[in-house]
Amino acid sequence: MKAFLLTAAALMACAGSMFAQNLPPDYSWEIGINGGLSGFTRPLGPANLYQGNRTNIVPDYSIRLNYFANPHWMLNLDIGSRKWQTVGSWQLNDNQGVKLKTRDITFLVADHAVTENVGINYVIPFYTRYNNFNSSNINFGVTAGLVTTTNDGSLGYSTYNAAPDPTYVYVSHYDYGYGIGYSFGVQMGFTYFIAPRLGVNVDLAMRYVKVGTNDEHYGSENNHFYLLYFPGTVGLRWRF
Repeated sequence: MKAFLLTAAALMACAGSMFAQNLPPDYSWEIGINGGLSGFTRPLGPANLYQGNRTNIVPDYSIRLNYFANPHWMLNLDIGSRKWQTVGSWQLNDNQGVKLKTRDITFLVADHAVTENVGINYVIPFYTRYNNFNSSNINFGVTAGLVTTTNDGSLGYSTYNAAPDPTYVYVSHYDYGYGIGYSFGVQMGFTYFIAPRLGVNVDLAMRYVKVGTNDEHYGSENNHFYLLYFPGTVGLRWRF
């Protein structure tokens, strides 16, 4: 009887060890889509007159590919897009030098700011009661990559339409030129698996970007910029 109990205990210990060593990720890869909102700071680098002083919250979309080297380390590829636009106020002077009222001007920093980032993340996995299913993950990490901005570098004009010079035409829309640069930042996420392969996800990040643009207006005064942006998204994950 004693030998039987010792044998049973040894088998249970081995089984526990096997389960512990075989803990998920059962699947080494994840693919997913995310959508949400992103805030950003006004672009620094250009003269103050061309930065704008008001930003907004914009839609943010991305696709993800994650690779789990082991249960605690994950590499990821993130390709995303969003629009950066600010609004400023310009003091106008007509052709005779008469001071007019201020008017808003829109600065299109990037019609599409496309980021291609790779990251490394530390993962804290959570399991079901008997350690046989990876039910959720929390990850923290760093990321770096490229940024491509699309823009046509055009200027838009409006008419003043007020006394003393209602026909005065002024610049009301300023598009930065297209550009390319780099980004880096920090990120964190939480994924809960509603099925063995399918999960829902929340991601938060803070990223710094610096971009050189093909902006030739005003002596290329605005041919570079840098800013911070803060995407917050929800999405789906599929493990394979």
